[in-house]
Amino acid sequence: MGVGGLYAFLEDTTLDVLYCSGAAFHADDDVTSPGIFKWDGTQFQAMGCGVNWDCVTPLSNGGLANGGVTAMAFWNDELYIGGDITELNGEPAAYVARWDGNAWQNVGVGFNGPVRKLRAYPDGLYAVGYFDEAEGQAAHGLARWDGTAWNSVFDLPVISPWQELNLLQDVAWYNGKLYIGGNFGGGTGTGLNDIMCWDGNAWGPIGNGFLGVFSSVQVLEVHDGLLYVAGSFADYPPYGNVNNPGSGILTWDGSNWAQLGSGTRGAVNASVNSLTWINDTLHAGGRFNVIGDVPTGRVAKWDGTKWCSLVPPDYFDIDLGPVGQFRDTLLVSGSFLMAGPDSVRRVGKWIGGDYVDTCSVTTSLPEIIAEWRLDLFPNPANNRITLFTEGPTQITITDALARTVWSGMVNGRETIDVSKWAAGSYTLRHDHGAMKLMVVH
Repeated sequence: MGVGGLYAFLEDTTLDVLYCSGAAFHADDDVTSPGIFKWDGTQFQAMGCGVNWDCVTPLSNGGLANGGVTAMAFWNDELYIGGDITELNGEPAAYVARWDGNAWQNVGVGFNGPVRKLRAYPDGLYAVGYFDEAEGQAAHGLARWDGTAWNSVFDLPVISPWQELNLLQDVAWYNGKLYIGGNFGGGTGTGLNDIMCWDGNAWGPIGNGFLGVFSSVQVLEVHDGLLYVAGSFADYPPYGNVNNPGSGILTWDGSNWAQLGSGTRGAVNASVNSLTWINDTLHAGGRFNVIGDVPTGRVAKWDGTKWCSLVPPDYFDIDLGPVGQFRDTLLVSGSFLMAGPDSVRRVGKWIGGDYVDTCSVTTSLPEIIAEWRLDLFPNPANNRITLFTEGPTQITITDALARTVWSGMVNGRETIDVSKWAAGSYTLRHDHGAMKLMVVH
């Protein structure tokens, strides 16, 4: 991955590809697509001219001078992107675009400032960012696309008396309320500090919000009936404020805050800037060097009761950016060029190692398996599964009564229809062992 790095990952399970967005011009040294690339599991591919490029003007080996593409989302089965996008196919653009399958297209009139996050909901595609106009009308950092035009949302006002713009980072519907997070303060005693919600009648605070000079909310994610809130906040000085409800990451149930362990308390930088779930296990990445009171190399997982560091301190030579997933495998990106002893250029996938994490289990696979690989995804499965092997491997799948339901030699990728299989547990056996497969309908 070229200079500039990535800001977000988005998996397309229908096409079985991964979209990678950021500020890089090039991937694999010979693929040019400024701001966004497609990964098919083997190689990167360009997506039209990318953004802010006309497909003709020579490019350096650097990255986009502005913020690049910071947001991606699917809405109505189409891919939308947002960011500091001012040009598409050599023509002016307004910070948001739609992929038509061959090229990028403008989406309405757009905005007068960068988009930071896109979220798809049944009533439209929501955008938040650093803008105060959408479709030429007042929209203070929050807007909704209805398929025809961008609209302001619940007349969101300018929140901070000392800021001309609402610096919004994320948006989420949770329990019938619309939440927004970012870097803003509504004044002493208002509680409108970095997070607030629309309750159906008015915009209001969530407790006292987050206090502190460096505080901000960067991620809002809804999972298993809770709102996860992550960002740059802490409950210890001098980095944060003792009145904050936690450090780095919290959950909100609509009434109360709860910590996941002790979060990033005690870190030199408490910021958590990216979350992803893999098989219902939460993974977090950011600038923190401590999580759950355990030193870490800025990427960790939550096992339901405690945080587990995946890599030792200083594993990456510089900051870690987004975490994501593809085919149930953890991905990381950032400005790093080294991951432990290995040269890794700004993006990598988790294949294990010899580090023993804080959950007291070895994070690597045995050495013999590290040289051989079998991927099975998704798991649990509904309609189909995909197997990927490096090298020819005999696969046999049996049901709970030990009856063979599928058998064959797999060398590379194999897709299997499981839509007619009974729901339940299956055993997948291969040359190196066995694994469980769950089928749900």
